[in-house]
Amino acid sequence: MPGPTGASRLIASGTAALIATITLAACGSSSGPTGQGGTPVKGGTATFARIADIFTFDPYNTQDDRSIFTELQVYDRLVKLSADGKGVSPELATTWSVASDGLSATFTLRSGVKFSDGTALTADDVVYSLTRAIDQNGSWGFLFSPISAVTKVDEQTIKVQMTQAFAPLLLALSTFAASIYSKANFVKWGKDAGAHPLGTGAFMLNRWDKGSQLVLDKNPNYWQSGKPYLDKLVFTVVGDDNARVLQLQSGATDVIDSVPPNQVSPLKTAGLHVEQINGTAVDWITLNNQVSPLNDPKARCAMAWAIDRESIAKNVYFGLAKPAKSLLPSTTLYYDGSQNPIGYDLAKAKQLLSQSTHPNGFTVDVLVGAGDSTNLAVTQVWAAGLKQIGITLNIKQVEATTGQDLYNTEKYQIWISAWTNDTPDPDELTGAALDYHNQNALHTGYHNDEAITLVNQGRATMDPAKRQTIYSQLQAIINQDCPQIYTVELPRLYASSAKLFGFAPNAQGKYSFEDVWKQP
Repeated sequence: MPGPTGASRLIASGTAALIATITLAACGSSSGPTGQGGTPVKGGTATFARIADIFTFDPYNTQDDRSIFTELQVYDRLVKLSADGKGVSPELATTWSVASDGLSATFTLRSGVKFSDGTALTADDVVYSLTRAIDQNGSWGFLFSPISAVTKVDEQTIKVQMTQAFAPLLLALSTFAASIYSKANFVKWGKDAGAHPLGTGAFMLNRWDKGSQLVLDKNPNYWQSGKPYLDKLVFTVVGDDNARVLQLQSGATDVIDSVPPNQVSPLKTAGLHVEQINGTAVDWITLNNQVSPLNDPKARCAMAWAIDRESIAKNVYFGLAKPAKSLLPSTTLYYDGSQNPIGYDLAKAKQLLSQSTHPNGFTVDVLVGAGDSTNLAVTQVWAAGLKQIGITLNIKQVEATTGQDLYNTEKYQIWISAWTNDTPDPDELTGAALDYHNQNALHTGYHNDEAITLVNQGRATMDPAKRQTIYSQLQAIINQDCPQIYTVELPRLYASSAKLFGFAPNAQGKYSFEDVWKQP
C-alpha cells in the first residue's frame, strides 16, 4: 500500500477549510477484516453470490451499487478513500496541491502504471476519463459541476480547473465516478465500452454472462507488487436471501452480500465471518413525485409519519439498525438529526392526509426485490401503519435487476432501496437527491429552487461552520417536503467463509479483493 503522501500536500492558506473538511469526516465502522493474520497464499478463485447483477462498467452511466462496487475492482482513481474513512490517500496520483485561490489543483501521476492489457497509463487517459466524468450530461456530472476543465501539464502531471472554490474536490475524486480507464479502448468500443472495461485495477474482465455470472481475472500488470493474491473472482447472481445463505453454509460460495439480519448470529455461531459496516447507508423508500398522489407533499409526508422505525430497527434488523433522523447517514459531515426529524405518529399522519389532495386515502404500488426478505418485512411494517390511516400498499415483488431498471426509467410509483455514501461529504447525496439534474433528482422528479441554491452554496463554501448551516437547512427542507422517505440507518452486511482472509469492504462498498486470499 502506498504511503500517505498526498493529503499532507494540500498547501496554501486558501485550502485550510478544505483540509478541515477532509480530516473531520467519519465514514462508518466495520467489524474488521475477515480472517486477520497469517501469510497470504497466492492463487485460487473466490466466488461471491450477490443479490443482483451489474448493469455496466461505464462510470458515466452507472446508477446501482453492484456496478459501482465492481468498477472499484477494475478501475483505479487519482485518490482513494483512506483506510480510516476520514480523508483520501494516493492511488494513481502520488502527490497533489491546490492553488491558494481554490480554483485549480495539480496531480502528479504514479510512474510505471499499466492497464491490464500491458499498455501504459498516460496523462491523456486521465484527462479523457475525467473529462467524461465532469460532463454535466452524465449520471454523475453534478458531482463535479464546479470543475470546468481537466488538462495535461506534462506526461506526469494533470491539472483540474474550477469555476469556483470546490470544498469536496478530493473526496469527489475518490468516488467510482472519477475512475480512470483506457482512452484507446473506450474509443474502440464506443457505445459498447460499458461491456468491455480496461483499467489499471487489481482485476480485469474475463466474461460477463448477464443475469447469471461475471468472471474477473487477476490483472497480471497490477502496479501494487505481489497483488492481487487471487487468480480469479466469480460473481454469481442469487436473488433469494435464503439461497445465498445456504450456498455460503455449504461452501458453494465464499462471500455473500445483503445478509438477512436474522442470519447474522447463526452465521457467526457456525464459524463464518460477518462484516458489518455501520453509519454510511440509509434505508430509503423512493417515491416518484411525478405521479398522483405522490406529487403532493402532504400525501408523501403522511406516508412518512406512518412508519414505525423503532419496530423496523428492533424486529426486522434485530437491533443491528437504528431509526434514521435524516436522509443523510449519521457519519456524513454536517449530519443534523435535530431538524424536526420524521418519526412515527399516526395522528399527525392522519392530519397531513386530511390536508392532502386525497384526504380519504388511496392505493399505491410499491416494488420490492423478489427474495429480499428484509425489505419485504420493512414494507409490511409500513403497510400496517398506512392501513390505519386509510392508505393501501399494493406490494409487488420483482426481480432485483428488473426493479432497478423500472426505477432507472421512472416506470414506478414506489421503490424500496437504500443509499450508500460514496464520500464522507454530503455534497454527493444532496446533489443527487435535491439538485434537479439529469437523474431527475434520483428519478423522483422532485424540484425545490431553494434546495438547489443551497446545494450549490454548499459546494462553494469553504468555511465548515457555514457549510453546517447550509446542510442543516437542506435536511430541514427534506423533512418538510418528504421527497423520499428514510427509515433506518442501514447496516451493510456481508458474510464470508472461514477460509477467506482479508475481506474488508470499505464505506464506499469497495470490496478490496486485491488484499484477499483464500486458504486451500
